[in-house]
Amino acid sequence: MNPRLLILLAVLLVFLPGAIEAREIRLNKGEVFRDRDLTVICEGSPGAVSGLVQPIAVRECQYWDDFAKKCLFEKTTYSYGEVECVEECQYWDSFSNTCDYTSTCIFYPQQEAFVLKTCTEFDDHNRKCLKTREEKIRAGR
Repeated sequence: MNPRLLILLAVLLVFLPGAIEAREIRLNKGEVFRDRDLTVICEGSPGAVSGLVQPIAVRECQYWDDFAKKCLFEKTTYSYGEVECVEECQYWDSFSNTCDYTSTCIFYPQQEAFVLKTCTEFDDHNRKCLKTREEKIRAGR
């Protein structure tokens, strides 16, 4: 291969990317950006990730140690509009100060509903849940 061509190619590879400038544009909801034949419209809502709405989570101490002055277990209340779901300790072991079973909440944005999973049958000897129940929670029901 021709040495002049190699040098020219090397120079182009080094300096050409710097000549092409990249731009970053941040838009708020409802803003429009236009550049020649390109139009970008921001239609998302603030705080939304990939168009999905997230519920608000609020933590609160459920079990407090008065002697050590610290929280042993926090429950979490999830809110979306008028709908609330609480993840809390259902079976607390007072001897070891631990939670043996915590209810769980799963949010489904398309249905604007939560599914709450709770323990309906607990084995105190083996300290584990034997049977669970799932309940749909949504506004007006």
